[in-house]
Amino acid sequence: MCNFTRFLRIIFPMIFFSRGSCAQWLVLPFLLVPTAGKAADRTHLDSHKQMEALLEVGFEELANIRLTTAARKEQRLVDTPSAVYVITQEEIRRSGMNSLPELLRLVPGMNVARINGNNWAISARGFNEQFSNKLLVLQDGRTLYTPLFAGVNWDVQDTLLEDVERIEVIRGPGGTLWGANAVNGIVNIITKQAADTTGWLVTGGSGNQEKVQAGLRFGGAVGDKANFRFYAKGFDQDDLKTRQGTPAGDGWHAGQGGFRLDWQPGGKDRLTLQGDLYNVQEEMNNTHNGGGNLLLHWSRTLDQNSRVDLQVYHDRTVRMDFEERDISDIDIQHRFRLPTNQEIVWGMGYRLSADTMQNNPVVGWNHLATNDETYNLFLQDEISLLNKRLALTIGSKFEHNDYTGWELQPNARVLWQVADDHVLWAAVSRAIRSPSRADTDLTLNIITGPASRILVNGNPGIQSEELLAYEVGYRTLFISKVYLDLALFYNQYDKLITNEKSVAMAGGFLTINQSFANKGSGSTHGIETSVEWRAADTWKLRASHAWLHVNLNLNNGSTDTTLAGKEGNVPGQQLQIRSAWSMTPAIEFDTALFHVSRLAALDIPAYVRADARLGWQPQKNLQISLVAQNLLDDQHPEFTGTSVSNSEIARTFFLKAAWNY
Repeated sequence: MCNFTRFLRIIFPMIFFSRGSCAQWLVLPFLLVPTAGKAADRTHLDSHKQMEALLEVGFEELANIRLTTAARKEQRLVDTPSAVYVITQEEIRRSGMNSLPELLRLVPGMNVARINGNNWAISARGFNEQFSNKLLVLQDGRTLYTPLFAGVNWDVQDTLLEDVERIEVIRGPGGTLWGANAVNGIVNIITKQAADTTGWLVTGGSGNQEKVQAGLRFGGAVGDKANFRFYAKGFDQDDLKTRQGTPAGDGWHAGQGGFRLDWQPGGKDRLTLQGDLYNVQEEMNNTHNGGGNLLLHWSRTLDQNSRVDLQVYHDRTVRMDFEERDISDIDIQHRFRLPTNQEIVWGMGYRLSADTMQNNPVVGWNHLATNDETYNLFLQDEISLLNKRLALTIGSKFEHNDYTGWELQPNARVLWQVADDHVLWAAVSRAIRSPSRADTDLTLNIITGPASRILVNGNPGIQSEELLAYEVGYRTLFISKVYLDLALFYNQYDKLITNEKSVAMAGGFLTINQSFANKGSGSTHGIETSVEWRAADTWKLRASHAWLHVNLNLNNGSTDTTLAGKEGNVPGQQLQIRSAWSMTPAIEFDTALFHVSRLAALDIPAYVRADARLGWQPQKNLQISLVAQNLLDDQHPEFTGTSVSNSEIARTFFLKAAWNY
């Protein structure tokens, strides 16, 4: 309890300070924050542009952060009738986190749990597991989930974090605009334009777990209408630890490189061409994963009220010598305004996923090669009423897949600006999770004893899982320095996929047959609250709390034994408190506290994670950071996977330097 109390005092000294307890000296710097802010040498702020942007911008402007994911157009965060959080580049830098999965811990209500060195379980609003399949993840509009199991291979999702402009996270369904698998949420990783990354950037670091991390980027201009950048990065991570404290054998290393070209040939047209190549080597089972992608995005502004966007990409994946996959995707959309206070977004898309699979003695496929096609049409209309203080949004996506045919995903949303600093919103949405390749075609032959086995077969007749979601939200800016964001939701699920069992004896051999069916249903409901407080000119505090309740049921006659356990795969309570203090123009001190309640189904106890970062900028183009994570215990588990070994998360330290010119 001493450690827990100590960290609370670091973050909230005025609340928790008292005499006669451990490590009171840690509180002293925070008590001096207002004084330090006034005494800072403002003549040096030009060498700290990122800090200056954070300190000078008002809360009204913070509330006006622009995003594009929720409505497939640029809009202010406060005008978005969804539960939205934007991880800015400033938060990424000051978090001290080194990977995309870890950064999602910053989002209120997100369920982020590390299974081992290179596997994470990540979801929103429930249903977290190693192969989470109800969260759509994008990077610059390119879909990252794999059709193999409709989830994300987090071990191969990476980029140079200094090139990420922001990460937009929508908690709640977004199937109307983004289609199947945008059930419980959407994550869109948006990278910077090439014009914002000119010159050289060199980064490097080392720590007790991440032994080596290095990055290199160079950007420049071609004439006065085009900009480019090239980047390369790599890392080598050591093993995590088992429960007994021994190395888990889950170390891994990876290398990745890529480029981006932005060209504006005229005032109306913009063209982006970008691509990546990666190679990942994981020590456990000596697995190898590689791949690459190429994306072309063209936009034309027809007039001030109309724009057309066309995006085409190809993505190739090779995983562990059993899967080769090529995805080709084309998407076009048109946005325009009508004179009747309406703005319409409509579009269409087509995707082809071609794969080749390999069988082994345990895992097999009924078809070793498939070509799955998906095509869609969507339409959404935003209507402004009451002198633009009330906005009604209605629309739907019509999507066809090779497994279940046509699917309908409508939604209706309303946003009401009650007063200048008070916004209410509500939404009703339908979303679906379409079947994956594994749901329909997988076979498993698991020998469990000398005369027994488990035989699993996919079901070609499986149907889509369905969600009907109800959401209400409230945002306000009060006391000039406090921003509050509140979201409540109730989700009803139907046709959840279950694992039906039967037992057969033949020739003294016991076989447990398992097959997939849509015999589950259930509901989730919860509250997500986040608060941001500018405590002083140089000190910002963020806090969030999420409460979630999951209730899942089986239909009559079901023999499934796995669905009920998913109720306890997610924490009922999550709390985070983060502090960002700019002690001087050259020194930053950032701390974070994360509390995650017990995962009953996995026998994972509740834990408290404490992180700290000390940043120093000795000169204009050089930044040095010392990061410490999981300070309150030697190690703790966060999740249990189903097909990989499980590790525990240890206390880590990392020193990083970034130099640009």
